[in-house]
Amino acid sequence: MSDRLPNGWQTFGHPGAIRLLGGAISLGRASHAYLVAGPEQVGKRTLALDIARAVNCTPSTDLFGDTPQPPCGRCESCDRIARGLHADVRVIDVDTELASDDASGSGQGSSSRTRKNIRIEHIAELQREAALKPFEGRRRVFIVDGAEAMSAEAANRLLKTLEEPAEDVMIVLVSSFPESLPPTVVSRCQRIELRLVRGDEIERVLVDRFGAEPEDAAMLSRIARGCPGWAIDALSDPTALDKRAQSAQRILTVLTGDIEVRFRYAREASATFGRDRAAGMAEIEAWLDWWRDVAFAANGLDRHVVNADWLPSLTAVGKALDSGELSGAVEAVERTLDALRANAMPRLALEVMMLDLPGVDGSAVPQPGAPAAGEGVPSLL
Repeated sequence: MSDRLPNGWQTFGHPGAIRLLGGAISLGRASHAYLVAGPEQVGKRTLALDIARAVNCTPSTDLFGDTPQPPCGRCESCDRIARGLHADVRVIDVDTELASDDASGSGQGSSSRTRKNIRIEHIAELQREAALKPFEGRRRVFIVDGAEAMSAEAANRLLKTLEEPAEDVMIVLVSSFPESLPPTVVSRCQRIELRLVRGDEIERVLVDRFGAEPEDAAMLSRIARGCPGWAIDALSDPTALDKRAQSAQRILTVLTGDIEVRFRYAREASATFGRDRAAGMAEIEAWLDWWRDVAFAANGLDRHVVNADWLPSLTAVGKALDSGELSGAVEAVERTLDALRANAMPRLALEVMMLDLPGVDGSAVPQPGAPAAGEGVPSLL
């Protein structure tokens, strides 16, 4: 059954979360702190902003005498939060500039470009603002996006606020890697777990809400693998499909390359983790998509293949390997993802994966767009 948007909720594909939160907010029983967890681009930040709009919504009665449940999506408060203008709603992530940086003249965006953590200074500013009464809404809402990037000092400082919450303050942590958060922080939040969204639901919203052509919506919803944020971004980013093609080319180059090529890939991929953990995880998750496509192609299930333009290569790889090698490859990638989620050393985990993956004779596999001799693996950058 399709999940139609109730009232002004922008979140879609997560009806259970919407019912839970909508009911609690309508009854005045919203928690002082939430942890919204789930895969990258599954809708976590959108849901966090919906929560902020719902607790600050001021719906008005319509022509039929009905008052919509919050968030209505039409009142001034909902509109200002949606546009990032509401004084009582603040989003904090690794790129958030600090007032102290601006005061010292060291802001100008330079510090955020090299910052990898949400610092204790970010949480100190949050606490100072949380001590103030709401300026234009009912509650101050602080959304910490990418909460796993909090330094240990920042997490410990936030814990004090979570333990002694003010009545008119709400904190929403957003994380793709909640296992990286201190258990003491997690235990003081009500956890909302978001799962992958059905492809047909993503396809419907791309057409109905974003005006996508049906053919484009069908393709992007299939490639998105349950992550609507990727599909929505891809509509306005012409490089999104190119990036996926480059990822597929890297995988094929590694599979048909020697041990030197594989270890070079491990070095580059681990460097990506050092710069951007989410991008590093996405790169390894692409391997899982690739092997699933190989399995589909090997069994004649072409309609389920995500990387459809690589079908000849996928089919050739599937023919070159037996079922045990295919399942072993999937298990190797899954072990690597589990290790990386548990904060294993990226380079070591990736080198082990490179050793565990089967090799394929490059002469038997079509390689569209392959690098010229001597060029090696396409860069991850």
